[in-house]
Amino acid sequence: MRKLCRSPGCDELALPGLAHCAEHEALRQRRLAERRQAAKVGQEAQAGGEFYRTARWRKARAVFLDRHPLCEDCASLGLVVAATEVDHWTPHRGDPVLMWNRSNWQALCKPCHSRKTAREVWHGGRLPKGE
Repeated sequence: MRKLCRSPGCDELALPGLAHCAEHEALRQRRLAERRQAAKVGQEAQAGGEFYRTARWRKARAVFLDRHPLCEDCASLGLVVAATEVDHWTPHRGDPVLMWNRSNWQALCKPCHSRKTAREVWHGGRLPKGE
């Protein structure tokens, strides 16, 4: 026996053996895939976290910030803000070549770095280098 779709306000019949109509089942599957992708990105970020705790990284980071003391994003807007973090233009996702390629590094302040990381992790996008 077929039932009504479980989605509030939907009067369509659920697909056989499922709780939702075709439209809402497709929406549910898309959302599930998005959650799985976000979880995968989160796991990759945690795996890369070990890299940031190494003495080699801490030393390289300090040298880079000494040579690049201003936030590049803020500077592009005409603001003078101290850089406190080194960001990878292209997320390294554990790839040692991208991790250590200094042309893939940029100096950012905490708010700019957090904004960029959130855009990459939660919205799946990143701006091209230099924007």
